Amino acid sequence: MTIRPAQSTPLIAALERLGPRDHLCSIYESQQEHFAVAVSFIRIGLDRGEKCVYIADDGTLGDVREALQAEGVDVDRAVASNSLVSTTNEQAYLKRGSFDLDWMFSFWKEATELAISEGFSGIRTIEEREWVLKDSLGLGRWIEHESRLTHSLSQCKCLALCQYNRRLFPPELILDIIRTHPIVVHRHTVCRNLYHVPPEEFPDTDNPARDVDRLLNNIREHQRFESALREKENELCRTREVLVGDINQRKRAEEELRRSQTYLAEGQRLSHTGSWARNVSSGEVFWSQEIFRIFAFDSEKTQPSYAKFLETIHRDDRPRVEHTIDTAIGEGTDWELDYRIVLPDLSLKHVRAVGHPFVNEYGELVEYIGTVMDVTDQHQGRAALEKAFDEIKTLKEQLHRENLALREQIDQLSMFEEIVGSSPALQAVLSRVARVAPADSTVLIMGETGTGKELVARAIHKRSRRSARAFVSVNCAAVPTSLIASELFGHEKGAFTGAQQRRLGRFELAEGGTIFLDEIGELPAETQIALLRVLQEREFERVGGSHPISADVRVIAATNRDLPAAIAAGTVRLDLFYRLSVFPIELPPLRERKEDIPMLLEYFTQRYASRVGKNIKKVDKRTVELFQAYHWPGNIRELQNVIERSVILCEGEVFSVDESWLSREPLLPNPPSRPPAGKLIDRQREMIEAALAESKGRVSGPCGAAAKLGIPPSTLESKIKVLKLKKHRFNPD
Repeated sequence: MTIRPAQSTPLIAALERLGPRDHLCSIYESQQEHFAVAVSFIRIGLDRGEKCVYIADDGTLGDVREALQAEGVDVDRAVASNSLVSTTNEQAYLKRGSFDLDWMFSFWKEATELAISEGFSGIRTIEEREWVLKDSLGLGRWIEHESRLTHSLSQCKCLALCQYNRRLFPPELILDIIRTHPIVVHRHTVCRNLYHVPPEEFPDTDNPARDVDRLLNNIREHQRFESALREKENELCRTREVLVGDINQRKRAEEELRRSQTYLAEGQRLSHTGSWARNVSSGEVFWSQEIFRIFAFDSEKTQPSYAKFLETIHRDDRPRVEHTIDTAIGEGTDWELDYRIVLPDLSLKHVRAVGHPFVNEYGELVEYIGTVMDVTDQHQGRAALEKAFDEIKTLKEQLHRENLALREQIDQLSMFEEIVGSSPALQAVLSRVARVAPADSTVLIMGETGTGKELVARAIHKRSRRSARAFVSVNCAAVPTSLIASELFGHEKGAFTGAQQRRLGRFELAEGGTIFLDEIGELPAETQIALLRVLQEREFERVGGSHPISADVRVIAATNRDLPAAIAAGTVRLDLFYRLSVFPIELPPLRERKEDIPMLLEYFTQRYASRVGKNIKKVDKRTVELFQAYHWPGNIRELQNVIERSVILCEGEVFSVDESWLSREPLLPNPPSRPPAGKLIDRQREMIEAALAESKGRVSGPCGAAAKLGIPPSTLESKIKVLKLKKHRFNPD
C-alpha cells in the first residue's frame, strides 16, 4: 500500500532492526512519546507486508486513527485491505468473559497462521495496557502473562509491542514489567534488556536469594562486558593510531618524494635544463625527460647513448665537442661547452652543456653528471633585442612626445565644450568646418577675442584623419619673444644659457596630429621665417641644432588682429600670411548671433549649477531680455563669466542676473576688430595690383611681383587667378 515516506530517525532505524518473535515494551511518559513509537512501529509493519493489530484502551481508537493519518498512513485503505485491525482490550483479552492465559497464547498462534494464509508475511501487535489497572484479573496474573508471552512469541512469526504509561503504573509494577521484556523502548531509544528474567525463573518469590544472585550476576556481567568493551575499544584506538601514524608517515614520505620529483621536473621544464649522467667504464647513459624534449627524442623509442648524443651535434661543432669531452675525461676535470644541435626536422638549437666528474672513495673516476640547457631563445632574443633597440630608441622619443601632448590635452579638456547654437551665422561656420576637417589644409581662424577660436580648431581636429593623434595648442602671445622658437621647435643641450638638456618642441609633440597656433600675429620675424619653412618644406631644426627634422603636422592658426594692417606695417610676412590662409574661417561675434543667447544661457546655467550643487529649473524672462539686449564685447567668454557669477549668487530655483552688470557702457575691444573677410580680400587685391604695377605685370624673376611680395611665383599666380586679375593691364608695352 502507498504510505508517505517517513524521515529516518534513530528510533525508526532501531525498530527496523527488530524481527518476528521479538517481545518489547515501551515505557512512555507523554502521549507524544506514546504515538511516536506506536505509529513508527505500525508504519514499518505495513511497509513489510505484515498484518498490524492495534489493541487500544477504551476511547483511544479515534486518537490512534488521527495520529496514523497525520503521519501519512492511509488508514481507510489499510483497514479495507485487512492490513490494519483495530480492537479493544475487552474484545481481545476478555472475549470469553474472563482472562484465560492458555487461550490467549493459542489465539496469537492461530492469528499468526491465519495472517500468513491471507498473504501477509507475519503479524505484529500493539497493545495499550492501562485497562490492566482497572480490571479485577489481578496484577500477578498479568505479570505471569507478560513473562510467558516471550516464550509463546518465539514459537510463531509474531512481534508484540506492549505500551505502559509510567505516570499511571506503580514503580514496583514497572520494575516487574521491565524484567519480563527482552527489549525496552524508553525516550525514543530501543535497548536490549540486561535485566530480563527468563519465563522459567519468573516469578520466584519463594527464593529471594536466587533473585539477588541473578541481579548481582547481571551487574557483574554488565560490568565485565563494559570493561571488556572498553579494553577492546582502547586497543582498537591504539592500533588505529599506530596504523594511521604509519600510513600518514608513509603518505607524507610518498608525497614528499612526488613533490620533489614534480618540482625537479617542473624546474627543468621551466628553465629548459635537462640532467644527464654517463658511466665512464660501462658507457651507460641516463637522460632526464627534459633532455629528450630538448633533443626532440621520443623517450619510449630512443635508448640514451653517447653515440646518439654526438649524432645530433652540428657537424661544424662536433670535433670541438668531442675533443673537449675526451680531454676532460682523461684529466678528470669539469668541462663546459656551447654548441648547436640539429633536430630531426633539420631545425637548429643552441645549447649550453656542463659536465662534472664523480669519483669513488679510491679517487677513481666513476661517471660524469651534468646538465644541458636550451639557450635558443636567448640567442634569438639577443638578435631580436639588438634589432629592436633602435626601434625602441626611436619610439621612446615619440612616446615621450605623445605623453607630453596627451597630458596637456587632458589639462585642457575642461576648456573643451560642444559648440552650442543654431543661428545661421554659426551654422555657416560649422558648414565650413565640416568641409575642411577631412582635408589636411592649413586653416586660419579669425575672430574677436572670446568667440571660441580654439573650440573650432579642436572641432576641426576631432573630425580629421588625425583625430587619433595629439592636439597641441600654443598661445604665441603668452610665450616670451626670446623663448618662442625653443617652445615651437625645441632646442639642443647647450643651445643657450640655461639649456641643461635637449627639449622637444611643440611641433615634435604634435607629430602626426594637429598644432594650434593662437595669436599667430604676435610671432617675431625670425620665428615667422622658421614657421614658413615648416609650412613649405615640412621640416625644421631645433634651436642650436644642425640636422633637419621632418614634420608631419597639420597647422591651424588663429588671430584677432588685422593681419593686412600688420603686413602693411611690416610685422607679419605676406608670404606667411598666404601660407596660413589657405582656408580662412571668420567667426562671428556674439552680437551677430543673438538668437543663440537663450540656448547658451540655458547650457551654461545648468553646467555651473551642477558644479556648485544647485537646482536651477528655469531662467527669468527679464534676464533673457537683458542678455539679448547687451552688446557682449567680450563675446562668449564674457557671457560665461556673467552666468557663473550669477549662479554662485542665485538662491532660488529661478536664474536671474543683476541688471547693473549688463547696463554699463561696453568697453571697446583692444586691439580693434579686424575688417570683415570681404575687406581682407579687397586688401589682398590692392597689394597684388600694386606689386604688378611696380613690376610692369611680371610675376617671376628677381624683379617680379612675387619677389616683391616675398611669396613663390606659383602662389601668386594662383592668387591672381582666384582674384581674376589681368596681368597685361600692368604691362605698358
